Amino acid sequence: MKFPNRKVWVLGNRVLYDLCRKYPLHAKDDVIIAKILLIGRVYAAAIERRKPVGKKSDRHFGDAFYTKVVAPRIRKSGIDGWLKSLPSHLPSATEDSKINKILSVHGKVTKLFSKISGLEKRSLASKYLHFHRPDIFFIYDSRSVAGTRAITTSSGVAPAKTHDPEYAKFFRRCLSLCQARKLKHSDALITRHLDDFLITLAERKK
Repeated sequence: MKFPNRKVWVLGNRVLYDLCRKYPLHAKDDVIIAKILLIGRVYAAAIERRKPVGKKSDRHFGDAFYTKVVAPRIRKSGIDGWLKSLPSHLPSATEDSKINKILSVHGKVTKLFSKISGLEKRSLASKYLHFHRPDIFFIYDSRSVAGTRAITTSSGVAPAKTHDPEYAKFFRRCLSLCQARKLKHSDALITRHLDDFLITLAERKK
C-alpha cells in the first residue's frame, strides 16, 4: 500500500500524541480539559454543547461547561480503568474477544461524551482514544468511512449492545483492510497511516 505524503500534519499530531503520552491519566481537571479541548478542536469534533441537556442548574456554557461539567464527569467516569483493560496491540480480524474489548471501550467513551454534550460523539470518541492508544484505535470521520466503503465490504458481524454500531462496522472494515494489505501490527502508528490513506482515497473520489 502506498501512503500519501501528509508531512505537513505530522508536527501537530505529534504534539497531541506527546500530550497524551505524558499525561495519560484522567485524575486532574487541567489535564482533562487540555486533552479534550485540543483534540476536539484540532479535529473539528469539539465537545461543546449545542443544546441544553440535563438539569437546569447543570446547564453551563463556555469555560464553565469545561470546568463544571466536562472535566468532573470524565474524571469520575472510570475512563482510566477502561483504557487499562485494552489489549496490548491491534488484534487480527479473527480475534473477536480483543476486538469486542476495543469496541466496548469506544462505546463507553461515546456514551460518556454524548451524555456530556447532548450530541452524537462517536467521531470525537475515536479521535480521543486514538491519541491515547494510537496502536489500536482507528480515527472515524466521514472521509475515512467513505474510503473504507470504497475498497472493502462489510464483515457481516453484528455489533454487541456495548458497541457503537457505526464505529464497530468501520473498525472491522479497517482491520480487514490491514490484514488484506499485510500491514504489520508492530507498527504503532499503522492506524495513522491507514487514516491518511483513506482520507486521500476519499478526496480523490470526489
